[in-house]
Amino acid sequence: MENPEEVAARLKPLAEISSRDAKWDAFDKRTLEQHHQRVGEFSLHGGVPTIVLQCFENARNTWLYSFFNFPLLKLAHVQAHLAGEVAIKERARLSGVDTKTKTLKNLLDMAISQGWLLNPDLELAADQNHRQAQHREMLRYFRIPFDPLAQTIHAQEYANELVEAFRQIRNALADSEQELKPNVNWEFSVIQNLINQLFPQQAASALK
Repeated sequence: MENPEEVAARLKPLAEISSRDAKWDAFDKRTLEQHHQRVGEFSLHGGVPTIVLQCFENARNTWLYSFFNFPLLKLAHVQAHLAGEVAIKERARLSGVDTKTKTLKNLLDMAISQGWLLNPDLELAADQNHRQAQHREMLRYFRIPFDPLAQTIHAQEYANELVEAFRQIRNALADSEQELKPNVNWEFSVIQNLINQLFPQQAASALK
């Protein structure tokens, strides 16, 4: 007898297209409205180039539609990583770097050495309070101290951890045996922060 967990996800019947995927039942009872709200919490600021923004929006929409087809979560994970990769290459290109001669590792190392990720407060974001709250959540994950009185953050340490987290996401995608998990909040948070750091809103016009 075939294990239900090993059965391939087939094309959904037309009558079931807008139905919640029953695989979500093993994790939570979220509604479409709740799922949409969660996906909507991860957005990029206005300084991000369109080519990068579109990649990230593709990832968000794929995550959104996983409500109807659970396996799309894996594709959302892939799309989110792609958005981060495109962002790093675009930031390098705008800085005059020939990206054709650089590996992703080279560009990540360059992002740290050139200070492209040293805008930890994201002070220029329109929704500053929301973004700072998200940023502090990332700091807690990285175990980097935050001083709410002096408003000091160990920026270089944060940049290093952000790049390392992005590399972990890439390595996880390369692992064919990795189980599909229902929560991709961490991955989207890392990539959202990475992209927003790469393109400070105020400096966006100067980079173009």
